[in-house]
Amino acid sequence: MANEVPASAPRKSLKDGGEKISSTLSTTAPAVSGSKVIPRFWTPKLQVPPDSLPTAAREKIHTHFAKQAITDGIRTHQQLEPIVTEVFRLSKYFVVPIFNKLKVFYDIGDASQKTKASLLAPSPVPITEQMLIGWCSGKICPDDPVLSFFYIVKKEHNDWIEREDFTIFLTAILLTHPGLEFLRETQEFQDRYADTVISRIFFVYDRKGVGRIYLLALRRYKPYVTDTWQQLAENDDIKMVREYFSYEQFYVIYCTFWELDSDHDFLLDKDDLLKYDGHALSRRTVDRIFSEIPTKFTTAVPGKMGYEDFIRFLLCDQDRQTDRSMEYWFYLFDLDGDGVISDSEMKYFYEEQVQRMECLNYDTIPFADIMCQMNDMISPEFEGHFRLTDFKKKRKFAGAFFSVFSSLNKFLAFEHRDPFMAKQEQMDNPNFNDWDRWCADEYLRLAMEENEEPEDAAVSGDDS
Repeated sequence: MANEVPASAPRKSLKDGGEKISSTLSTTAPAVSGSKVIPRFWTPKLQVPPDSLPTAAREKIHTHFAKQAITDGIRTHQQLEPIVTEVFRLSKYFVVPIFNKLKVFYDIGDASQKTKASLLAPSPVPITEQMLIGWCSGKICPDDPVLSFFYIVKKEHNDWIEREDFTIFLTAILLTHPGLEFLRETQEFQDRYADTVISRIFFVYDRKGVGRIYLLALRRYKPYVTDTWQQLAENDDIKMVREYFSYEQFYVIYCTFWELDSDHDFLLDKDDLLKYDGHALSRRTVDRIFSEIPTKFTTAVPGKMGYEDFIRFLLCDQDRQTDRSMEYWFYLFDLDGDGVISDSEMKYFYEEQVQRMECLNYDTIPFADIMCQMNDMISPEFEGHFRLTDFKKKRKFAGAFFSVFSSLNKFLAFEHRDPFMAKQEQMDNPNFNDWDRWCADEYLRLAMEENEEPEDAAVSGDDS
C-alpha cells in the first residue's frame, strides 16, 4: 500500500445462523366437533425462488423487449436496466453485475474480468429474451426482492453470501454512481471504500462472525441492505445515504485507522490502539480486546488487529446501544465467562480508571458510589450482578455503563454531561444515532484540519 497521508484522500466539499423457516404453517385440528378452523393469517416467505418466472413477469420482459425494439437480443446494460428495476424490482446498481453474470452464465464473458472496460462492455453475443428468462429461473422472485438479492449475490453452489461475492456489486457502484465519480482515478481509495462497505454489511448480518450471511439474517436484521441499495438509486448525492455506503463515514473510519497505524502496515498492535481517541482506553481494556474474547480477529498475524477488525471495534465503541455493541462489551467485561458481570470484575477495570484520574489530578469517585449509579441505571435482578439481558432492557444506559469502566474520555463526558445539550443534539438530528453523530463531528474536524494544512503540504511537496 502506498504510504500516502489519507487526509489527501478524495473528499467531497463540506456542503445467523443458516436456520431455515418452515415452509408450511400447520393448522391445529378443531378441539370441539363443529368448531371453526382458524384461517391462516401469515404466509411464510419462500426460501428458494421458483423454478420458472411467473407468467406476468415473463410478459413484462417481453413488453420491455418490444418497447425498446430489441429484435435480436440485449447487447448493453442500458437495455437491461428497465427490466431489472421494473420487473425484478431491484436497484439500478444491480444492472451491471447482472449483465456481467448473464454473460458469464452463457460463456460470453470471463468471470475473472472485473475491470471497467469488461463490466461495461457490450455483449458480443446478443442475450435473447429466452436466455434472460432461463437465467432468471431459480434466481428471481419479483414479489420478494430480498430473496432475489440473496440468490443473485451468492455463488451458485453456496447457501450463503461471502465477502468476495459483493466485490462485483461494489465495483459497479464505484464505476457508475455519480456521487463517487471523484474516486475513479484513485484505485487505492476505491478498494478501501469497497472493503469498508462490505465490512459494515457483515457487521450487521454476520452476527456469529463466521464470514457468511444467510437468508434468514438478511430478512431479520436492520438496516436492510436491499433498501439501502435502492436509496443509492434514488440519490445521486452519496451524502444522502448514511447506511453502509456513506463516503463521509468511510473517510472517518479510514483516517482514524491511518492515524493509529504508525508504520502503515495496515495492522494495529496494542500500543497503536492505546492511542485511539486521545489515549482514552485503559490498558486492561485493550488487553481484553487483543485477547480476542469479545470477537476473533480476522487477521492471521498473532497480536495484530486488521482493518476489518478495527471497523468492527469502532462500530461497537461509538454506538454502544446496538445489540452487537452490547454483546461485544459484555463479553469483554465478563472476565470469568459465567454470563454475569460482577462487582469484582467492574472493580478490576475501575481501579485503572481511578489511577489515571489521579495522575491527571481529577477528583475521583469511590467505587461504592459508582456501583450505586450503575445499579440505579440498569436495575439488575440482583444488585451488583449484571446480565446481558439487563443491558438490552436498559439499552439507553448500556453505553454509559460500559464507558465508565473502559474509556476515560467517555467516563468524564458522562460525569460532566449536560442533559439539555444532549437533548438539543437529538432534536437537531432526530434520525441520527450515536454513530452518525460521531462520524459527522469527526468529518468536520478532519475537514478543518485539512483546510489548515495546504501551505505546509505545499512546502513538504517542494522539498521532496
